[in-house]
Amino acid sequence: MRNCSLKVSSGLALIGMAAFALAQTETEIIVQLETKSAPIEAPVRYQVNRTLRPGTIRRAFPGERGEVRRTFRISYQDDKVVGRELVEEVRTEPKPVLYHISPAGYRTDRGSFSRGRVMKMRASAYTACPSENGGWTRTKLGHPLRYGVVAVDPRVIPLGSMLFIEGYGLALASDTGSAIKGNRIDLLMATKAQAYRFGRRSVTVHVLKRG
Repeated sequence: MRNCSLKVSSGLALIGMAAFALAQTETEIIVQLETKSAPIEAPVRYQVNRTLRPGTIRRAFPGERGEVRRTFRISYQDDKVVGRELVEEVRTEPKPVLYHISPAGYRTDRGSFSRGRVMKMRASAYTACPSENGGWTRTKLGHPLRYGVVAVDPRVIPLGSMLFIEGYGLALASDTGSAIKGNRIDLLMATKAQAYRFGRRSVTVHVLKRG
């Protein structure tokens, strides 16, 4: 009996030690609230202003960045994240940057646009004279050759894109040309005198979105 009691006592002691060791390895889970903020960039809008001179662009409002703030409940164990839960999200909408642009150039019923992209391009000028257009009187898209339609490389600017070209005005990418490759653009002028005066120069092209 004494040997049996000793074995039972030893077994209970081992079980107790194992339970104690297990309790020591199960570290406490710590829960914290953490808040992270991220900026929301202000979009860019264009609005036609009929008081501006042809080809003019003017920044009317600088815009304001927005912000999204998210609060998470994060659980840590042994300095490792074991759980993450979104508790709250607060969003402040940005205020758009607003540019006023002149209406001269391609005629459109739209009064406002959003920005696609802005690029520097090398520009030349041409006229509706058939000798400059291989005898054609219409553009690649079928529009009459007149001030406001321009020739582009469709790999750079898709045909049908609405543009605002600083110093020129609103334009439609409606034509192509054998020499208009890459970062080149050809602007149709009303007269040969205008085309000669324009010559070749660098221009800033704003690709507009109709939405």
